[in-house]
Amino acid sequence: MNKIKNSSMFLLWAGAAISVTEIYTGGMIAPLGIKKGIAAIIIGHIIGTLLLAFGGFISFKGKKNAMEKVKDSFGSIGAKIVALLNVLQLMGWSAIMIIQGGRAISEQLKLPYNFSLLIVAAAVFLWAYSFNNYTKLVNDVSVVILIALCLLVFLKIGSSKVIVLPQNISFTTAIEITIAMPVSWLPLIGDYAKDGKDSKGVFLSSFFGYFIGSVLMYVLGLFITIYTGKDIIAFLSGTGLVASLIVLLATVTTTFIDVYSAVISSKQIVNFKNENLVTIIYCIIATVFAFIFPMENYQNFLLLIGSIFVPVYTVVFVDYFIGKNKGNFNINILGCISAVCGTILYNYFSNNALGIPTVFTVTAVTVIYILIKKIKFLGGFSNV
Repeated sequence: MNKIKNSSMFLLWAGAAISVTEIYTGGMIAPLGIKKGIAAIIIGHIIGTLLLAFGGFISFKGKKNAMEKVKDSFGSIGAKIVALLNVLQLMGWSAIMIIQGGRAISEQLKLPYNFSLLIVAAAVFLWAYSFNNYTKLVNDVSVVILIALCLLVFLKIGSSKVIVLPQNISFTTAIEITIAMPVSWLPLIGDYAKDGKDSKGVFLSSFFGYFIGSVLMYVLGLFITIYTGKDIIAFLSGTGLVASLIVLLATVTTTFIDVYSAVISSKQIVNFKNENLVTIIYCIIATVFAFIFPMENYQNFLLLIGSIFVPVYTVVFVDYFIGKNKGNFNINILGCISAVCGTILYNYFSNNALGIPTVFTVTAVTVIYILIKKIKFLGGFSNV
């Protein structure tokens, strides 16, 4: 792949962030009100996007994609496990995006819902195929248009009356589902960051691209819900052509990244040469998932992502600073133990509303991994 300019990297991650799913998640935070809602959004994005940008930074420094960096820490078998988990979450995300896009198009254009899902899935494949064949300029222009269209939607909200909603979400849970969104891109960012122009540019363009785009989406969803009381899709569907363009562009500019990176991650599991064929297969799988995914479990899906990938990438980050692993082994037992402990702790912190689970988990996994690496009698069995 050709080198990605910093401006294109910025727009790539802004485009990844600008999606109906992020607007929808912002709407989930609305019960907190404007001040607490925006505070949760900002705090969550600072934490989550810093993790995301650093993941891109270390991939650039090592000139390796996301799963190759995981392999350095977890070994060939460990990387296969993480790659499989990543493909599953990417198919889940792709399905959610297709569902959101299909709902909006169905309501706006009065088309059968199932037919709308197929239209969105086809558009995603065409976009993924085009990007894979290096037509990034189209993506850059589309993201700029998308940002402008989203600003127009802000103007269409047009109400000063705040609707009081049932308090069904805590402040820390709101922060956590905000963190989970950028964290979900951690297993992907290296696929693009490794082809950046320079390390500083990769970090800053990734951080600000995603941060600005995602905060805009979350706040948009927050405002729509607080000022209109409407379901996000119902609101967007009722605002005419602008909303239809947002839905279609946002869906394809985000979902193609999921599909493309699922293809890249799959290379850690099995060797293949025909990326376009695998892209078609994953688009079909995502479409099938879209017909059966239970959207009422969406918040749990976000928290599940955090519980898996926060511990995994904490191990990768620690190894970047102190480790000497180069992936020429089957599995890093100590890394796997640390990551599993992190997943258990994340769920404990989350279920018991103890602070911000991601912050506690990163701290705990870092301490656990460093300590057990220093225990000499285990040292000889750390990598197999």
